[in-house]
Amino acid sequence: MLLLTGFLIVGSMTLKDNYLIVTKYTPSGIINWEFNTSNAKRDSILKEWQAGFKKNEVYTSKSTFPKTTTGIETVTLQNNADYGFILGYVAILIILIIRIGCQKANPRRRVIPQKTIVIYSVLVIIAGVIDVFENILTQRALVNFRLGETLPDAWTISILAYTKYLLFIIVFGKLLYESFKLGKPRFWLDYTSAWLARLLKYSWRFRPVLMTLMVFFMGLFISDQVQDMLLSINTSRWASFYFLASITLLALMCWHLPKAIDNSLKISYKAFFVGAVDFNIRLPAGLRPLSKVDTGRLLGAAGFLIPATGILQTMNAYHIDYLLNGISPLVLLVASLIFYKIVLSYHWIERFYMPGAKVVLWRYWLSIGLLLFPMIMWGGGYEQQNREPYFLAYLSLDLFFLSVIFMITVTLRTSIPAIAGWHIAPWIVFSGLIATLFFILCNFPPFLDTITSGNRFYTMPIVICAAAGYLLFFSFLLFAGKKTGISLITFLLLFTLYRSISTITAYHEAHIQKQNGYHKSLDSLNTYTEQWLYSRKQEIKDFVARNPGKPYPVFFVNAYGGGIRATVWTTMVIGTLDSLLKSQYKRGISAKGFQHYVFSYSGASGGTIGLSLLCNARYQYRQNTVNDTVFYPLNSLAIYQNDYLTSNIVALLGRDMLASSLGIAPWADRARLMEQDWERHTHTHNLDMKITMGRLWKHSNYEVPLLFANTFDVDSGKKGITAPVILDSLDFPSTVFLEQEIEDPGDLRLSTAAFLSARFPYISPTAKLNGKHHFTDGGTWDNSGAETSLSVLNVFERIRSKLIKEDTIFNHIQPQFLSLPNSVERMEPTGKPGNLFEPLAPPVGILNSRVGYMKKSDDWNYSLSRIKNYGFYQFRPTAERVPNTSIWPVLPLGWQISDYAMTRMRVSILRDSSTINKVLARFGTAGKPTVKTKQ
Repeated sequence: MLLLTGFLIVGSMTLKDNYLIVTKYTPSGIINWEFNTSNAKRDSILKEWQAGFKKNEVYTSKSTFPKTTTGIETVTLQNNADYGFILGYVAILIILIIRIGCQKANPRRRVIPQKTIVIYSVLVIIAGVIDVFENILTQRALVNFRLGETLPDAWTISILAYTKYLLFIIVFGKLLYESFKLGKPRFWLDYTSAWLARLLKYSWRFRPVLMTLMVFFMGLFISDQVQDMLLSINTSRWASFYFLASITLLALMCWHLPKAIDNSLKISYKAFFVGAVDFNIRLPAGLRPLSKVDTGRLLGAAGFLIPATGILQTMNAYHIDYLLNGISPLVLLVASLIFYKIVLSYHWIERFYMPGAKVVLWRYWLSIGLLLFPMIMWGGGYEQQNREPYFLAYLSLDLFFLSVIFMITVTLRTSIPAIAGWHIAPWIVFSGLIATLFFILCNFPPFLDTITSGNRFYTMPIVICAAAGYLLFFSFLLFAGKKTGISLITFLLLFTLYRSISTITAYHEAHIQKQNGYHKSLDSLNTYTEQWLYSRKQEIKDFVARNPGKPYPVFFVNAYGGGIRATVWTTMVIGTLDSLLKSQYKRGISAKGFQHYVFSYSGASGGTIGLSLLCNARYQYRQNTVNDTVFYPLNSLAIYQNDYLTSNIVALLGRDMLASSLGIAPWADRARLMEQDWERHTHTHNLDMKITMGRLWKHSNYEVPLLFANTFDVDSGKKGITAPVILDSLDFPSTVFLEQEIEDPGDLRLSTAAFLSARFPYISPTAKLNGKHHFTDGGTWDNSGAETSLSVLNVFERIRSKLIKEDTIFNHIQPQFLSLPNSVERMEPTGKPGNLFEPLAPPVGILNSRVGYMKKSDDWNYSLSRIKNYGFYQFRPTAERVPNTSIWPVLPLGWQISDYAMTRMRVSILRDSSTINKVLARFGTAGKPTVKTKQ
């Protein structure tokens, strides 16, 4: 088992980036290289490997430029890892030969003679040696190819490969033959069937624990939002401590609760909370059921190992170096659990700490001290170093050490007098109850606001407390159900499903602001456009006179969805353009900034949030737009250094779940809580997200670009638009106009209108409106906002054409598209598609149709710009290393973001200034802008 575990680890290394070497000439990868006998084909293979490169680029910590990994480099890495692979399979095959040869044979069956064992063991060793020589020749060929020197003939490698595989066939054939003679295949199948049956039984019996661990695993290994949160946790010692403490509680519950569930028929309800419990004993002489005991301990260990390896997954995503970064964290997780299983099966802990009848206490306490000492030193020492990203490795080591302490302690706890006297069960259960109570209190906004004020550190500990609470609750329901013979969990789920489907409440209604005496008077888009152009008439004349031959630019900006990364990116780009344009012209009309030239903003999801913030800041400084510096790149960071996620997640797991399950609406839902979070946090930066849409653009406020917030109506399948002007269905066909659906004296707050566009499925609820519509995220169909931007431009051009007949000065206007995607292009999936499981083809096609339409919308605008001679600019983040660090942060899709991710986007804007320069060129600026970055 140990060799198989090592074999698994090294094997994963030999398959790293294997897709880079799967080409036309090598459809099976390195196998085709080994069997190739043609020098011409050899050269073609090497050229293909050299031409192929890793789509998700790998970067070095010493360079500010991306370094791609080619197929040649991948083969080199695999070739080096193959030496460990050779050692593993040679050792495993020799053990199999010896084990089969040493079986106690039936008198009628022959066993492999000792001489045969030696012969076949030697054959395996020879095959391994041949494999080593094959690797040496392969490495020589790779080096010579890169140096342009003479390559070894292809047949020299292939003859070694054929010989190696021939020896393997002989050895495997002999092993299979002898195995069939001894009846081994049937034994192996029976053993596997029994193991799978036991796995399924325990998985179902302990399903609350298993589902908790699975959800935990998915969040840590898949969610970039969770990975980004780990960096924020790493910057705070207390946050790291709370994280470790909550993980420890959850792991202990994963170990303890299966015992209570399994033995529910023999213990009382009181014993579930305060009594000592153990697994159900059905063996004579009071022996403990070791398979159940080991399963419980492994579940507890998994509670530590899943976050430990999840942290390593985060470090891989951020390109943070650590000792074992060549091994997949998932493989490390599996290997660690297998190792613990071996330790438990062979009683290694008891053998080391209990050589006799008693535990050698000094060994135990010394081991615990040695494991705790570095954890304490890492937590309290190293001054500012423990805030650096690489310190995540030490947080991961903390969890690995805690898993070792856990395994040793739970194994020896009944044999150590000082520990045997502890009644650990009540401590675990009541700690779980305290965590549950704490989570319940977090569902009250004043309590949660106090905890999360000024930081983003405590989201994960709070969510882990919620997981502990639900684990305890469902475990008790399962416990009670086994005692009563009634499946309480099933009845609860059926009841909540029935209530959710059958009740119609005001819950999740979009918040409509109603004010006495308020009258929402909206201009039509046609009227607004005409008046906007008239207000710029003299300015256009002055611009043309100052810049002969250069038309007056009018921008139509569309911002892609993408959670808070979209919000940050949108405000950073526009803020940068504002600051640069103002700095280039200290006086004159250009001092008003870039947004003065923007006619409309169209956004989806997180992009809409960023655009709404820009509009609000513009409104607040409408009397003096020169002072509108809230979203200059350095200034805006403070707005995003708040917690916009925890209240949403807490409500999702708590108050919303309860209200929806009971069919009641006693409090604000999580969508409204998120709106209130943004209203509260932005208020300290002189923003007012509570202002209504009608008031924001009232009195011909032409300094604030029009905001078109795109959403999606689930009921009709139509796009919805929230806009401060009256829209015509001829200009915006098959569209729901939200502002026109709301009658006086009602209106939408700016925060509500923005978050009607940002309703990330499941995380945020669908919003009800007027009992007719259910709106979900604007990115459901068009995640770019580009289609709406084009429709607005069509109206603008129609009105401009009419005005040109009155005054030809309006002929000196040139529309400009500015599109703001927020994902890194090189990080998007590219290259040939992988194998597609046929039943998944329809849903995959449906999901990808959204992506295709999004790209098509932007492509429409680009095509029109080429036909009509408009401007078109698309500006997205580039892959950037954070200055003075060796990390390349991911950009999280969620509502919380680390300082590293924000710094990466700011550096991206300043470093990749080609698009910025092209935009500035429309205003007659000269030279590349010089902006200093604070490190």
